[in-house]
Amino acid sequence: MNKKIKIGMVVFALCIIFVVVFWMMNHNKQTESLAFESTPILVESEEGYDNFEGWGTSLAWWGHILGQWEDEAKFEEVMDLVFDVDQGLGLNVVRYNIGGGENPDIEENTLRPGGDVPGFQPEEDVWDWEADEGQRNVLLAAFDRGATIAEAFANSPPYWMTVSGSVTGADDGGNNLKDEYFDAFADYLTEVVKVYKEEHDITFRTLTPLNEPISSWWKKGNDQEGAHFNIEAQMKILKKVASSLGEKGLDGTTVSASDENSVDETLRVMKGYDEETLDSITQINTHSYSGSRLEELNQFANDSEKTLWMSEFGAGGSEEHNHQDMTSVMELAEKITFDLRILQPSAWVYWQAVEDESAQNNWGFIHSDFMTEESYELTKQYYAMANFSKFIRPGSSIILPDNARSVAAYNKEEKQLTIVITNDSNDENALEFDLSEFEINPGSADVYITSEDKDLESSELKVYTNGLKIDLDKKSITTIVINDVEK
Repeated sequence: MNKKIKIGMVVFALCIIFVVVFWMMNHNKQTESLAFESTPILVESEEGYDNFEGWGTSLAWWGHILGQWEDEAKFEEVMDLVFDVDQGLGLNVVRYNIGGGENPDIEENTLRPGGDVPGFQPEEDVWDWEADEGQRNVLLAAFDRGATIAEAFANSPPYWMTVSGSVTGADDGGNNLKDEYFDAFADYLTEVVKVYKEEHDITFRTLTPLNEPISSWWKKGNDQEGAHFNIEAQMKILKKVASSLGEKGLDGTTVSASDENSVDETLRVMKGYDEETLDSITQINTHSYSGSRLEELNQFANDSEKTLWMSEFGAGGSEEHNHQDMTSVMELAEKITFDLRILQPSAWVYWQAVEDESAQNNWGFIHSDFMTEESYELTKQYYAMANFSKFIRPGSSIILPDNARSVAAYNKEEKQLTIVITNDSNDENALEFDLSEFEINPGSADVYITSEDKDLESSELKVYTNGLKIDLDKKSITTIVINDVEK
């Protein structure tokens, strides 16, 4: 046979083999597609926002207590549970409370256990940099475990700067910072920031002198530090704090505000600031205990070119004290989902990761009796928080599936797609997700479920090239983690 003919036949045969193999590969890939039984929930990356900064907690008031534990092993365990991403929740945002310090001569100290945070200036012209060892120990432990962002905030000026002589508030619930001490209060806060940077290598990215300042419930005799500032007083102290930071060369720290109790209050206060005050802050903080104007606040932050944080929320659930309380679990999951979908904050911060067991409530991820032995117990909320914080990591893009009870995230660096779904029904449910926008290798995904009888229980789920189907337990939070995903 002619040599050229032989070569041609070989080439032709190879082409046939290539076509057959290519067809078989595509055929097999097609057979890995899911035939949806109903209209699936579409997951599109265009629906959402980028650069999520992470999850956090305030250190008031638990840091003051646990940071002084003598049982170092127990202390380390709790630090791992809260801040280590492999062993715990992986919270990476830490809000440090610069205490005012209560008047030592007051007849009755009404501050709750842990709420008596020591101040660094026990009297005018006197500084005590050994104060607040507990919170400091927790702050440093958090950064040892991967925390990346620190914010400092104040609930009240030091007692000797106040009108009432107490850090718990004014007698009438009004402004409690004496007019002649605005400069001193700004200097107090920025001096703490300076010392933490120079002595402890902690740079607070933001600093706020305010906590729910427009609220009128800060009256003398409260069980926690607090101070009312009307809008005029807020503008005055914010500008002075910004100026003091600049004078001390603390360029790595900027000012945030105003940490009002509700989203609606935050929006109202922000719209009441003059242009100079708005220019003095870089970040808008809001608590989200209530309020309906989430989209408006988000738009205001975008228009003002400010970072937006949900800087405080806590879930209490039912009145009956129960570490396995599911009402607080559902409350927490729905609030996180609702906030991420509508408010769209860069960071989401819980109030106290650790709550006082003696208070007999259902707040917090961990309970420890602040007044007795050095021990702790996890609550059901701990696992609920883990459904979000362990798997939606800093740097992810938040995605809003076409379903109000779910939120998703894509981590480009890790090539990981995460979907978290809350089923608040008393019935089981089945959902289908259309993931055709993403390049997914058919195989299995990791699933984590928190429900009445499951604590972040893990399993696997079949994933197809175009999506997945999952059965949801009643009253549950389900997290689906898919790896090796391209977008």
